[in-house]
Amino acid sequence: MDFLNSALNAEPIPPWLMHGLMDRALTDFSWFLLVVVRLSGLMILGPIFGQSIVPMNVRALLTLALAIVVTPAITQQSQRGFDRWDVNGDQLLTIEEVPPGWETRYQSVQQVVQLEPQRGITRDEYALWMRPHVPTDVLNYLIVAAGELSLGLLLGLGVMTVLAGMQLAGQIIDQQAGFSLGEIVNPDLDSTGSVSGQSLSYLGMTMFVLLEPLGGHLTMLQTLLQTFESLPIGQAWVSQSATELVGALVQESLAVGLRVAAPMLVMMTLIDLTLGFLGHSVPQVNIQAIGFATRASLCLVILVVLLTDIPDIIVTSTPEALERLRNTLLYPTG
Repeated sequence: MDFLNSALNAEPIPPWLMHGLMDRALTDFSWFLLVVVRLSGLMILGPIFGQSIVPMNVRALLTLALAIVVTPAITQQSQRGFDRWDVNGDQLLTIEEVPPGWETRYQSVQQVVQLEPQRGITRDEYALWMRPHVPTDVLNYLIVAAGELSLGLLLGLGVMTVLAGMQLAGQIIDQQAGFSLGEIVNPDLDSTGSVSGQSLSYLGMTMFVLLEPLGGHLTMLQTLLQTFESLPIGQAWVSQSATELVGALVQESLAVGLRVAAPMLVMMTLIDLTLGFLGHSVPQVNIQAIGFATRASLCLVILVVLLTDIPDIIVTSTPEALERLRNTLLYPTG
């Protein structure tokens, strides 16, 4: 009872203290929203996370849960980035230790902290430079949020582009085997697709999840979280090298599709030549009657044989694409 009376009779919080607490709360909330935006890009367009089969409320809950964990550790991300680049461990980051393409940013930090060119940057100076920058007006805040969203979208788009090569291979196979008439609905893309295309797409997604050592979905999420070490809140941007990488990944996706479908194309060509010679040598045989059944049966046999080599193609191509995306996002140039 005495505690309640003392609490009621306590003096109100001073206005200066209340104003400081409100400013700090608004700053932390602004950081939290930008972290949510950066993570939500992967949940919108990324494989596994961005698939329509995953309910929207699950994706939103996962994004908020990750943001709640990441936001308090924002100030520690700069220390991790400093330790990653400080190769010799002398607690000084020199221009020789920064990643390629970051020399200009390193020199700008030296100008801000007014350092001598020959002296490196200390941990505290690096942390001051990596402090999140949140604009105060709405327009600039939206521009910054668009840059944050682009990081997750680029990562998800890059991986999805490579995995789309599997569906392209399936469509090529169905065109050769005559299965293209039996198209089915693809709920992930809200469109129709071939049977083999759907099967190979799900196979590619399964192999992506089973990639070693963590799995492709966890490696992709780890890459996005590591961007906070080199690109603090408010400084996210998509470089010219990132846009060029997307074009390169489209070519790689086409190459993956052709590598998967190439054996089938060769075998179907040989089957067509065999049926053509058979039709000319034995005119009594109705090639049109037996051609479709023969092509379909042999196509299924060949496809079963190809399934032993398709996972090797995914295991070699997808990690390379993830590593290139990681380097482009963590160390943007241009």
